[in-house]
Amino acid sequence: MEENIQFEYYSTEKLMIESIDQRLNQTEKKTRRFLMNYTIDKDKPFNLVRITEDIVRNIGTSEDKFNNLINSLINKRAIVVDKDKNVNFIYPVSALPTNHKVTLSDGRSFYAMCAIDAIGTAFTFKQDINIDSKCSQCGESIYIQIKDGRLLSYIPEDACILHVDLNKHKNWSGDC
Repeated sequence: MEENIQFEYYSTEKLMIESIDQRLNQTEKKTRRFLMNYTIDKDKPFNLVRITEDIVRNIGTSEDKFNNLINSLINKRAIVVDKDKNVNFIYPVSALPTNHKVTLSDGRSFYAMCAIDAIGTAFTFKQDINIDSKCSQCGESIYIQIKDGRLLSYIPEDACILHVDLNKHKNWSGDC
C-alpha cells in the first residue's frame, strides 16, 4: 500500500478495514472459494438444501462440519443466505444480477456486490479484470480495466470513487 496517501476527511487508519479473508480460517477460506467458483461457473446461487458427498469431499470435510462452516461464514459476514437456503452473496460475488459485471482474464464473468467489490476481485482472484458497470446515481456506463494489480484504464476519464465507512455497518450488502 502507498504510505503517502492522504485523504481529505479521514486518516488512512480510519479507512482501513479487516478484509473478509483475514477473518476466516483455512477451511472457511476453502469453502468460501468453493461457493464463489460454484456461483461463477454455474451462474446460479449454491443451494444448501442438498449437500452432496462430492461437495463435502471437495472441501475436505463432513456434511455436519460443512453446515458448521456455513454458519460460521454467515456469522463472519462472508456470505448471505436467503430463506430458501440460496447462498446469494459470497463477498465479493453476487449470484443475483447487479450493475457491476466483472470478467476475469480466465474468461469467466460474474456480478460483484458493488463497484468497490468489483475492483477488489482482481486481488481476490489474482487475475486481470475488466469491469462493466453503471453509476448508481446517474446510470452512466463505466468501464474499468485492472492489469497486474494496477488500474490500466477507465471510462469516463472523470470518474470518481466514493468511500462508505463500512466499519459503521454490519450488513455491507445493504449499506454499500
